[in-house]
Amino acid sequence: MVIIQPEFEIDEKNRVICKFHHNYLQFIDPNKDYFQDQYLEKKITCLTCSHYDLNECYFNKSRIDEIEYKRQKKKDYKCKLCGNKIERLLTIIYKLFNIEIYGIEIPLFCCSCYEKLKMNEFIVESKKVILVYLFIIITSVFSLFYFGFFLSILNLQPYIGILIYIPYYILIMVIIIKTFKKLSKILYGMRYYKKNLAKTIN
Repeated sequence: MVIIQPEFEIDEKNRVICKFHHNYLQFIDPNKDYFQDQYLEKKITCLTCSHYDLNECYFNKSRIDEIEYKRQKKKDYKCKLCGNKIERLLTIIYKLFNIEIYGIEIPLFCCSCYEKLKMNEFIVESKKVILVYLFIIITSVFSLFYFGFFLSILNLQPYIGILIYIPYYILIMVIIIKTFKKLSKILYGMRYYKKNLAKTIN
């Protein structure tokens, strides 16, 4: 059996592309229009490659399936900077390949964060996101008080007011908790950047 050892490149949209993917020439075609690019976007993955189907890649089919399962279902692979799930299987394959073949540890970054790093705008953009999250949290907390005050001036029966207020309270608390989780991911990413990347980029 022929075993294909993949080679990778990163395109202008920060997508990892394997040079041995059978759609490679289409992926890098400079003449494709917007709609063609969007169509090909979903095909930039090992799962659409003939080498995957024939089980002749360095990463065999069962291993690729396991990595994809962990990426999609278990969400084991996350961006070091924003904490979001890595959306592209080839990004993970690229990282694992560099570890196994060259002994090089490459942190996982999503395309969005990678673009911010290239533009040297990660910290600035992260601060903007933090302000948005803080605004959401503060607004949500105040809305609980204002909604309670609104119910009180309606002179409803106490139990009716409580029945109306409880679902709203639960909804707002879910929003606050989720926003806090997102905020903690951004703060972690900023600390990681300052500790590991700031000197190399600046």
